[in-house]
Formats: sequence, C-alpha cells, structure tokens
Amino acid sequence: MSLESFQEILSGLFFGRGGGRRPDEANQEALDSNDVKTWLQPCQPHEARLTIVQITDVYTLDNFASLKTMLQEIRKAQGPHDKVISMLTGDFLAPYLLSSIDRGEGMMMAINETPIDYLTWGNHEADIPHKHVCRHVKNYTGTFINTNMQSHDSMKYDCSVPYEIIEISSPDGKHQHKIGLVALLSNDPKLYSHFKEPAFGGATIEDPWETLAKYKKLLEEEHGCDLVIPLEHMYVPENTKTTEIYKDCQSIPLILSGHDHHRIDQKINNTRLIKPGMDAVHAAIIEIVYDKNDPNAKPIIRSTFVPTSTYQPCPELKAKTDAAYDVLLPLRNTMLAQVLPQFLPLTSKNARGSVCTMGKLVCSMLKQALLQDYYAATDESSSDEEENHNNLPIMQKKIDAVILMGGNIRGNEDYPDDSFFSLETLEAEIKSDEVVGFTEMPGSVLAAGIEATHAGDPIPGWFQYDDGITQDPVTKKVLTVNGKPINPKRVYRVATKIKDLTNGQSPPLKEYFLAHPELLPAKGQYVNIHSTLMKFFARGMFRKLWEATGELIPDPELAAEDYSHPVNMNRIEGRLRLAVLDRDNDGFVTVDDIHHGLRDFLGLSVEDEYKNLARKVHACADITGKGVVSVEDF
Repeated sequence: MSLESFQEILSGLFFGRGGGRRPDEANQEALDSNDVKTWLQPCQPHEARLTIVQITDVYTLDNFASLKTMLQEIRKAQGPHDKVISMLTGDFLAPYLLSSIDRGEGMMMAINETPIDYLTWGNHEADIPHKHVCRHVKNYTGTFINTNMQSHDSMKYDCSVPYEIIEISSPDGKHQHKIGLVALLSNDPKLYSHFKEPAFGGATIEDPWETLAKYKKLLEEEHGCDLVIPLEHMYVPENTKTTEIYKDCQSIPLILSGHDHHRIDQKINNTRLIKPGMDAVHAAIIEIVYDKNDPNAKPIIRSTFVPTSTYQPCPELKAKTDAAYDVLLPLRNTMLAQVLPQFLPLTSKNARGSVCTMGKLVCSMLKQALLQDYYAATDESSSDEEENHNNLPIMQKKIDAVILMGGNIRGNEDYPDDSFFSLETLEAEIKSDEVVGFTEMPGSVLAAGIEATHAGDPIPGWFQYDDGITQDPVTKKVLTVNGKPINPKRVYRVATKIKDLTNGQSPPLKEYFLAHPELLPAKGQYVNIHSTLMKFFARGMFRKLWEATGELIPDPELAAEDYSHPVNMNRIEGRLRLAVLDRDNDGFVTVDDIHHGLRDFLGLSVEDEYKNLARKVHACADITGKGVVSVEDF
C-alpha cells in the first residue's frame, strides 16, 4: 500500500457524535480540529515523535493478520528516528469460546506473532486458571506492564515490569524526551465477586489513583519523564475520576484505556481519553510529538481510528489463526436448534448498544425452557391457574419475561442466514457458569428499568429481552410484556441475573431492589442458563425422536397378534420404539444409541467427540430415574 493510498484511507475515517451511538461509531466530541488528522510521513528534523498503535478487549483472532500488515506499513512509512509501538490494554485471554477450550494458547500465539509490544491486565484475564495465565506471561515475547497488581505471581518473569520508559529524539539530535507508561487495572470488587477462588491467584489490586500518583512522581522526578501516560482498563466513570484528579495541573493530557467495548476519543477535563473498541476491528493510532527543544513545551497529540480490515492479512499469520479454531469443529457441528425467521438476520454484535437478535433469541429460548419447567412442576388442570401460581415459591411460578444485560451476550458475531444454533453458539454467547434468578416487580419498574439502559451511550447493562417484550421504535417506551400491553400496576414475574438488578447499570432497578431486598432470591434458588437450555433442547429432541420412531415401527395391533394372551398395547408400542433405537438389541437404549439416533433419524449434525446433547436427551428418556433407558421408560 502506497503512502498516498494510506493517507486517502485515513482521510475518511472520522465520525461525528450521535446519541445512542453504536460501538462501531466513534465518540469524538470536544476535539479541536488539530487533534485529529492524518500524518503518515517521516517527522520533521526538529520533531521528536512516538506513534502508538492501540487495540483493546480482543476476543477473536480474526484481525491479527491484518493488524500485522498495518504495523509493517506504518513502520515502513515513517523515518528512522520515529518510534512505533503496539499495545493491547487488557482483556485478551477471556471470555470467548476458543479460550474456554485452549486456555488462551491461540490468542498468545497471535499476540506474539503480530507482534504486540506491550500488554496490560484486563479483568477477564482472571477468568482462566491462574497457572495458565502465568505460563502465558512467561512465554510472552513483549513487555507486560503491571503497575497496580505487583503481587501477581507473574511479576517474577523478565517480561513483567511495573512501568516502562520510552525515549524519543528528533532527527536533528537537538532534543530528546522520555515518556513513561503505567498500567492501571480497575479494582472495582464487583468485577471479581463471582470467582470461587480469589481472582488473579489472590493478588491484590492496589488503588489505581494512589498508584498513579506514586509512579507519576517517580517517573517525573527520578527518571526525568516529560509525559506519563496511564494505560487503564476501566469504565469511563473511572477514567473520568483520573481526569478530575489532575484537571487543575493538566499534567495527564492523555489516557489510553479499554474495558468499554465502543470507540471513544474525547476530552474530559482537558484530558484526551481514547478507547479503540473491541476485537481489533479498529486500531487507535496515536501520535505524540514534541516539536522544539523546550522542557516546558506540551506535546502535540493526534489520533485516529483505522479499520484493520483495510490491510491485506499476513498469509502466514492468517493460516495460523485459522488453524487455531480447528479445536472448535466438534462444537460447531453439534446442532441444538434451528433459528426461526423472526430472529434473522442473527447477530450478537452491538449487544451493549441495541437489542440484538441473538439477545432476543437467547432470552426467548430461556423463557420457553423455564415455562417447560413450570408446566412439568404444576398441575395445569387447576381451575384457578392464578391461585395455583400464588401457592408456589417464586422460582416455580410462571415466568412473564426474561431480561439479560447486553454484556452477557458475548459473541459479537454476525451469523449466516442458514446457520443453526449449535453448541458452539451457546458456548460463545453465554458463559457456562452464568445463572439467573426469579423476582417480581411492577410493570412500571420493569419498563423504567429497561428504558433507562437504552438511553445514551452503549453500556454493558443495555437490556436484551424475550420476544414477548416490545418497545416503541421512536420513544423507546416499553409497550408489551408477555405479548400483551404492559400494565404499570401489575406485578410481573421476571427471570434475570440477580446481581444485575443492583449493579447500577439500571438506576430504576437499583433503587427499587435496594428498597425491597426481600424480593431478591437466595443464591441457592438460581438456575444455570446452560443447563436450563440444554434440558430444553433435550426435551425437544426426545419428542422428535419419539415421533420419528413412530414412523418406523409396524402397527402395534398387528404385532399384538403374535401373542396368545392379552397384552398391554402401550408396552408393545414401547418395545417397538425402543427396538428402533437399540442398535445392539440388548434391551437398553444407551447414550451412544441416542447420539446415533439424533443423526440418523433426525438428520442433526453431531460430532462423535461431543455427546453432551445425547446425554441430556438420554436423561429425559430415563423416566423411571434408574440411570438406564428400558421398555419401562417407553
């Protein structure tokens, strides 16, 4: 790619501000026109320049091959005195499907092959076993900056440092500058409260702002740094706290951060805050320039967001990242359900800034699964259904709605129209340990709780909901719940992640449930989303298997003629159906029999290495609860 071509690409990359901005739209409010421009050329003789290529919150390997080419092109275009560095500011080892299988091996291969020069911690690096995390740090070929969690076991490795100092000089040799980098991870306890074992192997995350003050002083006074840049993994309110602390002295002109998944480039209290968004779809390219030999001169800071897809992927790295996904083929080939037309086109992108079809599909399937559990547990012949409901504990009552915050829909994927909902899809979109509980709230609170998360910028708390809930497309007011007009005074039964009700993402829900803590269920009443959905799929598959065997057996009445004594027709039919599935004719239907039946009789795509669905279907077939499936169950 020529210099002219690169500059032409950059010239069209800047977006205006918009309310309810999508994650693929940049927030560039409050920027001077000189703050954002193209520059890809060698620096002037009197300039000392550092170029930073930043990505963050990367949950896919798809864009590293193009990023590698981007870095090569930038370095080629700049002069011998220019310094170009790359960094990933947290969240790369989890949470995504591949890492749940390979424990981050594929990601670290891509990071080292690109290469990414600097890594910092994100909260999700605590999601995989501590020993694997330490091994990845040990084998990392770049520099891992860790400023406020230095008790982490990985600090013993050579690549781990509490800070980094980068020296730049002008081509004419007349002035040099030092730029310090410190890495600050959020210590918000809510981010780590769900771990059974202490996060990060029990390491202490020190207060980010106290740590910044300490190392800023050290770097400026003892090491002579002209500029200290915090590399933060925090939400915007925490970034804003950093800017407020230093707004009077204006000594922190730039923060590079992650954690929010949408792109941000804005000034807060005269500090530039830059976040490139997730998955390396865009890289933030930041230029820091000192243009004269004046110790009091402030640096010029320019930046832009560049789509990595504008670069041809490096063929060698592309082949390696593609191969890393081969471990997922068995999951990809295990079908759980067809996707109904109302959920097409199926996408989980922008789940933190819109109600995406995957979010609606997951909530709708979970609602149907919970309704199945309800019907199985209650006597629907009761003449007074509502009285029947009220005699049950809340976790067994008939559910009116399912709502899940967008941060729980993790795949960030556009799915082909002919795709099916597979084990891979389930694993990619919902964490395996995610749970929901059941509570009740007035319609007015439910509506306000949803609407509050849909106002303004994308947030992790942007509520997804089942297909029984609708909103006015213009006003965003909730119109229906359970397919009927919402009644503000009616009490609705809702399934959701209980801790999300009071995490502050939805102020109306937080206010209501802090005032009514008695409505929050105990943890022992939570249900696992994966298990509930798998049981739902298994019931459906067993019903279809039952129907399929019925088409393959002879007429039970004709079969009964072979007996000289009266027979139970249900037992005859059961024997015939069981014989269709029982491949070795031993009188029992095994998990393997079910697995082959799903493929041979229902035409499902299944993989021999993964029989989780068959096990669930087998459990559904085991009506007697003896652990085996025999004619008694049929």
